[in-house]
Amino acid sequence: MKTSRVLGMLAALLLPFVATVAPAHAAGARVTGASVTVANMAFSPAKVRVGLGETVTWSFQDSIAHTATSDDGFFDTGPASGGASRGVRFPSAGAFGYHCSFHPMMVGKVSVPMGATGSVKAGWRLRWLAGADPKGRTYDVQVRRTGHGWTSFRKGTTAASGTFDPGAGSWQARARTVSGAARSGWSPAVHLP
Repeated sequence: MKTSRVLGMLAALLLPFVATVAPAHAAGARVTGASVTVANMAFSPAKVRVGLGETVTWSFQDSIAHTATSDDGFFDTGPASGGASRGVRFPSAGAFGYHCSFHPMMVGKVSVPMGATGSVKAGWRLRWLAGADPKGRTYDVQVRRTGHGWTSFRKGTTAASGTFDPGAGSWQARARTVSGAARSGWSPAVHLP
């Protein structure tokens, strides 16, 4: 009888802590992309960062129509309102400013950094495109030793990746997407320690 009372008291003490534990994701599952709420004449959050090939989903909550339209013509969700959602996949590195075509004071930005795998000893595999190459796009890639100026690594390439073997030292790399006269901003720099 005494043991059951002690167990009951322990359960009462521990239950609040068990209830606050966040649910675990399935083994190997990865949450990707970003969500932007379009409400009260604003994008929230106005700036998001996603990985190569991930999707940004805009949820249009206002009763009047808005768009998420690239400043440089890379994407356009088209008009939406009343709870509709629109997603855009970002296969390439860069910084993509956007606005609402009906309300130009509504602005946002999607940043997509490059991928980098490797080491100082083995060299680095830099990736600026994930999946199929959107027709007519090329890519500019720059590198720099930390604390120095940027230099061109690839200019106007249609390749998705390249090997960079700088030897010792700390380096950074960035890329941008080009389509005709349109150029994205430079992607956030990746550090190659």
